[in-house]
Amino acid sequence: MAVEGRKSIRPEQGNKKSSGQKDPKKPATKTKSSLTNQDKTVMSTSVFIVCIFLMFWEGLKACQLPQDNCPPGATLTLTSPGGGAVYSKCGDTINKSAAKEAPQVKFQNVQPDSLYTLVMADPDAPFKDNPTQKYWLHWMVTNIKGSNLMDGNALGGDVVMAYIPPTPPKPEPGTTNPHRYMFYLLEQTDEPDTSLVNPEWRGKFRLDDFVINNGCQIVASFQYTTSF
Repeated sequence: MAVEGRKSIRPEQGNKKSSGQKDPKKPATKTKSSLTNQDKTVMSTSVFIVCIFLMFWEGLKACQLPQDNCPPGATLTLTSPGGGAVYSKCGDTINKSAAKEAPQVKFQNVQPDSLYTLVMADPDAPFKDNPTQKYWLHWMVTNIKGSNLMDGNALGGDVVMAYIPPTPPKPEPGTTNPHRYMFYLLEQTDEPDTSLVNPEWRGKFRLDDFVINNGCQIVASFQYTTSF
């Protein structure tokens, strides 16, 4: 009697599941995020800081802050009160006796009905190599009509700080002490903010902050130099 042989079944064959078939009893494994909540918070904070910095930088570029030398751009015309030409070009050296009285200030490129502020300040007080009183405020007039600047006669407006002439101190023996006297004309965008002006003391006037507080609109400037 013939006995039918049995086929051997190897372990890797009979009960082997298809490689593409998922085990229904095994729960799906969640993929772990490569970023923790702390990482996400740090990234969000960094992006926020960068955005704030860029906004601040764009604001600085848009705001023309004062320069202590003749900046490029429009230049004021200054003459002595009698009409004689004392200040010929920006950066010239003059005799301080010629500036005993406030100069006449003229500028044509203005809007006749707009209002302007004029500031005169010394960045070299008391000594150019150690300007501990920078900026010394020599003169400030607000609410100047554009039409007055075009005429070059009386400024009008409101005197916030009365004019005082240049008074650079005597230099130490063997040294020089030339002082620069800066004039800035700002176009007013609102009621002028003069809260930084100390009527009791002219030194350490925060000129940059004053310009920022008043709209950053420097439309013209001038500078001359004089000595003791």
